Order: sequence, then structure tokens, then C-alpha cells
Amino acid sequence: MQKKLVQSSLALTAAAALGLGSAFVASPAVADGGPQKLNVENDAQVQKALSGVEGVNAYGAKNGKLNLGVEKKTDEIKDLEKKFDNVNIVDGIKELKPYAKKDLVGGAGYLASSSGGNGVCSTGFSGWDGEGNPVVLTAGHCSKVIDPATSEISGDTKVGDTEKPSIAEANGGEGFQPSGIGTVGEWGYHSYGSGDLLEGPEDNWTDPKPSDIDFAVINVDEEKYNVKNGVTDWSSADSDDLSTSLATDIAEVGAHEEGSIEKSGRTTGLTEGEVIPFDEYPFEYSNVGGRWVHGFGVTSPADDPFSAPGDSGGAVFQGDTAVGVISGGGPAADGTSFGWVADLDYSLEQSGVDFQVEKPDGGEETPEAPAAPEVKDQTIEPNGDVTGKATAGAEVKLDWAPAKGTQSGNDTQAAKEGSETVKADEDGNFTVEGPEAAGDYDYTAVATVDGQESEPAEFQVTVEKEETETPAPAEREINVDPKEIVASEFVKEDKGVTVSVKGFDEGEKVTLEVASGPENVEGITLDETANENGAAAFSIYGTSETDPSVYLGKYDVKVTGANDTDDEKALAGSFTVVEGEEGNGGGGNDGGDDGDYGNKDDDGNGDGGDGGSDLPRTGAELTGLAAGAGLLVVGGAAVVLTMRRNKKN
Repeated sequence: MQKKLVQSSLALTAAAALGLGSAFVASPAVADGGPQKLNVENDAQVQKALSGVEGVNAYGAKNGKLNLGVEKKTDEIKDLEKKFDNVNIVDGIKELKPYAKKDLVGGAGYLASSSGGNGVCSTGFSGWDGEGNPVVLTAGHCSKVIDPATSEISGDTKVGDTEKPSIAEANGGEGFQPSGIGTVGEWGYHSYGSGDLLEGPEDNWTDPKPSDIDFAVINVDEEKYNVKNGVTDWSSADSDDLSTSLATDIAEVGAHEEGSIEKSGRTTGLTEGEVIPFDEYPFEYSNVGGRWVHGFGVTSPADDPFSAPGDSGGAVFQGDTAVGVISGGGPAADGTSFGWVADLDYSLEQSGVDFQVEKPDGGEETPEAPAAPEVKDQTIEPNGDVTGKATAGAEVKLDWAPAKGTQSGNDTQAAKEGSETVKADEDGNFTVEGPEAAGDYDYTAVATVDGQESEPAEFQVTVEKEETETPAPAEREINVDPKEIVASEFVKEDKGVTVSVKGFDEGEKVTLEVASGPENVEGITLDETANENGAAAFSIYGTSETDPSVYLGKYDVKVTGANDTDDEKALAGSFTVVEGEEGNGGGGNDGGDDGDYGNKDDDGNGDGGDGGSDLPRTGAELTGLAAGAGLLVVGGAAVVLTMRRNKKN
């Protein structure tokens, strides 16, 4: 909305009042209801749609779409997103901390309000009264509600917030936006002329009085602001902290001298002019807005004026000496720009105000903010010490949260955010217990001394994953039992050959392969899973009980693991099937010794029966193991695999 400045008229050609620039803001009407497509060009509809919605930290409307940035989507925001198809919600947008600082310096803008609206003026000089209370000097007419048409005074304004420097006119903006810190304070002493309004013919004007000054004091609210000696040059306005760029520190209040002079104010920033010698302009009082004001004149080029509306109250100084505050100004008869300065030494004398550029002894000086803590990135064990250094005795508040993208989805313990405050010792060292869960954490540390907070220090802490000692893995071994077996025993399911291995990883897939054997016997491949001890077992036997001799010969086996590396070799072993005493593979064996193997044929061979359920001979060794059983099939038929579990598992 366009802001409008109001300026009082001149009675003399040479001077004009730099009145309060005023801005009036009207509240938009609220429309009823809301269509499914929000008219983002209609303020009333937007206000209605956003009524009751909190947590919006960014806003933009373009091409018929309303873009809102929020830290997280609340139920209200989700409802808003569903209701309008042209409202775009972006989450993860946090509220920004304002950069505006609490140090008041000369030349900054502040708001003054009345029933008619808001206006702006400039601070003159920051300092302390005789009792050590923080104060700001400015122009007296900033404290008055002045009718722009008649110059009549109808009451006092109220001191408002400081103006946001980054959008002030001195920085190229429209101004009138409060910084958000809060009301600067309240009026103390304030005076704008002491006589009647100068109106009508000049013959009827009252003579100036010594008390005709344009001077005011703001008693600063210490809970919201600090005062800092110095006058800003406005070069740091973009950061909203004018206290970091000072044209000068003020060493004293004194009388002005002829020659160059400087001013700082919220409209024209830091400017320069020339004091008009008294013999060229022999006046001690000038009509400023219809009232006599004691002071002196300054000249400057018309295209680079010394002051403008809104600069009222701004600091006027020569070197490190405070000499006045801006009272009025305007175009001069010769085409240059003319400024009238209320001389500070005279105003202080007439008002009786005790102003100090340094805090008086015995007063409670506003402490400076402590330095930011010194903390380096560090790596710790779970619940290890996070250490740093701050001002001795400072309260150090540490906040932390898991760094984005660092928490593994397989972590058994989730990383959490946290906060803790500790006190630095007499050497400034501080320690706080770190997180337990492994991962990277973003930390901030802020030191507080006498109620003053430091700038935050940012650093990262890495919590290492706790390493648990595990026994060295057992060497891989293979055991073939028996290594030699008669054919009549080999064809019994509860006999056969057992291959046991160990040294694998728990849960690892272990594969056994009969690598070679008699040509007429089809080999097998078996898979098993290593148990918690890294062991696995397999059982191999033949199926041709009618003619065990077909299995005679040597069998080579090899065992590999799914986790084998290129450097690990397969475990190798062998067993041999030999003839029995009868020379035919031992065919007359009683198949029922270790289980019911059914009837025998005429040659004494059993028919196989239903077999036993436990692995022979190795039952004790295989307790708890899952054993795989493989059938060696005669005659090149397809491999038949069966799996059975040891009953002792």
C-alpha cells in the first residue's frame, strides 16, 4: 500500500517543519464463503481462507496460485490444501529469526502513533540520563499530534516500535514497517516551541522565548532494547542491524562550528552539509511548522539534501561531537536545500535534561552480549562428553537434532533431538552428555551472561556406533564321517555319510556339492543355512538297496558359502564306498538294526523300509543343527533331494 508523508506548511521561506510521515492501513473486508479455486488477487478472499490457519512462514501469490511455506502440515493446513486446488503447500519451511538487534543507535527510524495513524521519525543520540537510565534524544515535534492543515497541536503521540532498517527509505524502501522488537519506550521530557502558534500577519506574532526548543527524550524500555553510543552510517541496513555500522562514536555534546557537518536519519541516511555562517544568516530562531525553534542553519545541494521529511530528530554531528537534532527544512530561495537544526547544547540547557554519552558511575550498565561459545566439530562414543568453551560462568544452552539424511532405516535405536543447559566453569569450559544413538547431530550453543545472549555457535557431533567385541570367527573346517563305508551300509538312510562344516556366518547359505564319483551315479547339490554357531551338516546315502555295489568308488565333495570372498577356497573332502566281506557291497546286511527297513530279497538285501529319523553316529555332534539329506540316484536319473530335521534341533 502506498505510504503518504504529511508535511506542515512554512510561514518563512527559509524553513519548513519536517513533520511525521504518516501511513494509514485499512483492514480488508472479509468475503463470505470460499470457492474451490481461490482468487489470489482478492485480498478479502485470501484473508478469509487463511483465517484461523497458523504456522505459515512463507507466502507468495503468482499466476493464479497461492504458495504457502509451512514447517509442517497441520490439520488446518491440510484442509486448506484440499479445499482449494490452486493452493500449493510446501512443508519444511521454518520461521526465520529476525536479524534485527536490540541496540539503539543514532539515526535509526522509529514509529510514533496517534488516533490518525502512524508516522516515522529518527533517533538522534543514544545514551543515559544522570541516574544511568537508557534514553534516546530526538525532535520534540515527533511527540505531538499535529493537524497537517492548521498546524494545531491536539495531543501527544505514542512511541512505537523501531522501523525495520532494510525497508526504510534510507535503504531504498517504502518504510513504515515495524522491526517487531517492540515499543522503544515512553516520552520523557518533550517540547516543541513554548509560545502560541505563529499565524496571521507577522506583526501579530509573539517574540521568540529562550524555551522555544524542538527537543524530546524517549525513556527506553530496557526489557526490549539496549542503548549503544554511536551514529549509524546505514551501510548495514540490509542486515536490519544498524549498530554494526557506525559513522562515529560520540565522545561529547558540544556547540556547532562553521564548516562541514553530518547527519544520519531514516529517510536520507548519512548526509553532509555546510553550517551557514551567522553573518550570512544571522538568526537564532526559525519558524518551523508555525513555532519558533532555536537552532542553526545548514545548506546542501538540492539534489542531495541534508534532510527530508522523516529525518526529524535525526543525529547531527561534527566529528565525534553531538551538536543537534533535525528540526525542519525545505528549499531555499537560491535553489539549494536548507535545513534547520535544533542545537543540542542549547536544548539540554533549557530543558534541564542530564544526558550522558557514557553510562554514569553507579548506574547499572547494560552488559554487552557475551561472545559466542567456541565449539569444534567432534566425534564421541554413545553418551560421550560434548565439550566447548564460553565466557567463564556463562549459562550455555545446547540444542541438537539429528542431521538430515543421516539416520539409517536399519538403526535399532532412533536418534532424537534434545536440549540442555550447563554452566561454564571458572576457565570457561563446559561439558554436556552427548546422545546415545549413533549418527550425526547438528548442534547450536548459546551463552547467556547477565541476561544477555550471545550469537549461536553451530557445530556437528558424530556419535560412533558402539562396537561390541565378538569372538574371532572359527576357522572353517569340514568333517566327513565315515571316510570309508561299505556299500551295504551306504544304502541305509540312517547310515550313509555325514558331512559337517563350521566357520561360516550365522544365517549364511552353505552349499554342498558331490564334485565327482562313479560315472553311473548322479551327483547332488544340497543347500543349508548355518546356525548361530556357524555350522551346518549334510547326510548322503544311496537309494539302490537291491544292488549296493553300484555305488563302489570314491566320492569328492566340496562345500562353499554364499559370503565367500575371492580369497576363500571351497572346503573339500571325500569318502569311499567299498565292498563288504562278501565282495558284493555287503548285500546281506539286516536292514532292521537301526530302523524298520522291511523285507530282504533272496540275496539278503533289504527293501529300504521307512527308515529312521536321526542321523547315525553324528547325532551328538549335530545337536541343534539343521541337517540336509541327499539321495544319490543310480543310472543318471534326476537328482532327488529330501530335507529332514534332526529331532534334537
